[in-house]
Amino acid sequence: MGKKVRGFSMVELLVAVLVMGVGVLGVTGLQVVSLQNNRDALLRSEALQMAYDVLDRMRINGAGDYDGVGFDDEPEAPTNCFANNCNTGQMTDFDIAIWKCSLGDHNETDVCDDLRGGDILPPVDRQPGLPDGQGSIAVDGAGIVTVSIRWIGFAGDIETLVVESQQ
Repeated sequence: MGKKVRGFSMVELLVAVLVMGVGVLGVTGLQVVSLQNNRDALLRSEALQMAYDVLDRMRINGAGDYDGVGFDDEPEAPTNCFANNCNTGQMTDFDIAIWKCSLGDHNETDVCDDLRGGDILPPVDRQPGLPDGQGSIAVDGAGIVTVSIRWIGFAGDIETLVVESQQ
C-alpha cells in the first residue's frame, strides 16, 4: 500500500482553528444581540408598568383632570398627599408629579429631588426610570385616555409606547 500517515498537517490545523474562530465570533455576536434585545424588552416592560400606574391613578381619582400633560412638561411642586388630605386637583398634581419623576427625564429637577428626598419616591439609584423617559396624557371627549411614553432605546433610537384605555 503506501506509507502510513500520522498526525495532522499544518493546513488541517489552520483550517480547524479558522472554523473554531468563526464559530466563536458567531456565538459572541448572538450573545450581544440577545443582551440588547433583553435590555430593550426590560425598558418596554418598565414603560408599560408606568403607563398602567398612571391609568390606575386616574381611575382612583376619577374627577381629576389629567388631560393635556405634555412630553416636555416639567412636574409642578405638589402638595404631599401622603401627609395631607388633598382635594381632587391637588391629588391630580401629586399623581402627575410622581409619574413624571418616575419616568426618568426630570430626575434632576428640584420637584423630583424633593419627592425623592422624603418617603414618596425612592432615590434615583434605586429607581432611575427610563433613559430620557418622558410621558404625555390626552383624554378625548369620549373618555378615551391615551398615555404615551417615550425613551431612548439601546441603539439611540427614540422608542415610544402608547396605551389607550377607557377612563
